[in-house]
Parts: sequence; C-alpha cells; structure tokens
Amino acid sequence: MSFAKFNLCETIILPKLQQKKVLLTLRSLTYRLFHMPQLNTIPTASAASTTDFSGKTAVVIDVLRATSVITTALAMGAHSVIPAETIEEAREIYRAGNEDSLLCGERDAMKIEGFQLGNSPLEYTSEIVAGKRIILCTSNGTKAIRACKSAEKMIILSFLNMGAVVDLLAKERNEIVLVCSGTNGKFSLDDALCAGVLINRLSLKSDLTSCDLSKALSLVASTSPNDLMQALKGCFHLDYLLKRGFAEDVEFCLRMDVFPSTPLLFDNSIKIIS
Repeated sequence: MSFAKFNLCETIILPKLQQKKVLLTLRSLTYRLFHMPQLNTIPTASAASTTDFSGKTAVVIDVLRATSVITTALAMGAHSVIPAETIEEAREIYRAGNEDSLLCGERDAMKIEGFQLGNSPLEYTSEIVAGKRIILCTSNGTKAIRACKSAEKMIILSFLNMGAVVDLLAKERNEIVLVCSGTNGKFSLDDALCAGVLINRLSLKSDLTSCDLSKALSLVASTSPNDLMQALKGCFHLDYLLKRGFAEDVEFCLRMDVFPSTPLLFDNSIKIIS
C-alpha cells in the first residue's frame, strides 16, 4: 500500500501531530508484517549437512560442550577458534600454523592423544589461551559448524552467552536456522533445551514465524524447571559426561548469561563480538 496515494489520517480528519503518529505506527506495522523473520530448527549436525544455508543466519548449539568451550576460550582472550571436522585436518592446520596455536579436541569426551587441550571449558583459562589460535576438533560441535559454512552469518550459542546472542538476533532479518549438534547423529535434549530458551527469549524482542520443531522446543523450555540440571535429568549426553568424570564441566556449561559476547565465524575462523 502506498501512503503517498492514500492517507488514512486525512480521510478521517485528524490533527497534524496525530496524523504523523498514526502514519508512523502504520508504517512500522507494515514493515514488521512483511519483514517478520523465519526461524527454523535442525535437530542434528548430520541433518545440517544436507541443508542449504545460503542467505541464512545459522546459530550452532553444542551445549555439552563445544560451543561452551568456544565461548569460554574467546572470552578468556583467545585470538580465534578454527573448527576442524577430523583429527587429521586439525593436525594439518596445526602443522601449518605457528607457536601461537593450540591443538584441542576430544573423541568419546576424552582429550585426543597428542593434543594439548581437550573439550573442557575449565581448561581454557586466560593464562593458557590468551592470544592463541585454538584449533578445535570435536565429535559433534565442530562438524555442525562446518556444515553451516555456506551461511551468510554463523553464530555460536551456549547457555553461557544466551543474552548476547538473543540481543544480536533481535536485529536479524535473515532467516534464522538453529542447528542443534546432537550426539553422534542423534537428537540431544541439552541442545534442544538451549534452542527452546533462545526461541522464548527472542520472541519477547522480535516477531517470529517458526517451524513445528521450533514451536515444540519452545514448549519444552516453557514447561521445564528453571534449574537446568534438573530440567536435563536423565539426558543421555549429560549422564554420559557425568559418568566420565565431567561433573564440573556440566555444571559450568549450564550457567546462564556468564559472558556478554557473541562468537561469529569469519571465513573458517571464529572470533568474538563483544
């Protein structure tokens, strides 16, 4: 509709100041109606590998523990994080780098033999990682990140930086795709709950249209206990980490809004936006 051709305010004869306010409101409503961002959710990294992310904003989630590690490492002063899909690729990147690089990652939750750090966010202190390039290879998270390489924008999400990501996405006009990394190709409740929390918090700041899975995860988050550990009781991947001795990692990864920063992928390097 062209407001130049049809002026509703003049038709109903309002004072000039009121006309201006009404027109601004109508224009705002019209913009929101035709620019309402779409939000979709993908349940696993393997499902992401067959998705076309062109022109979209991807948000990768691997709460336990890759995206929590990336968020923590960058908050502790790491220069960047370079995601590798395989152990061999990580080693090649490391060999081609310099002394400012750290080779990091896990398989079956444990540090890879010959690597300097594993996948525990508590290892990534400022004394160890400040100024370093982190070359990271994990079982699920870095695969999900690499699957989104064609996205116009790629953002790292964890509970630790939830608020910062919500604030950034509230301004987003691209289609938003939440990518839950999952566990070895299977759906994982920890990532799903994180996605649901983001959807609910983002909905308070931005009008969204969303897919059925996004709606389901929103409902899961709405009906879950505020205590994230309690909400995830019985979650397969959480229980697996507890059995492997990573209780402190789990507790840390389930903290909300610890870091006011948003890691984004630039080419193949993840860097921070404060």
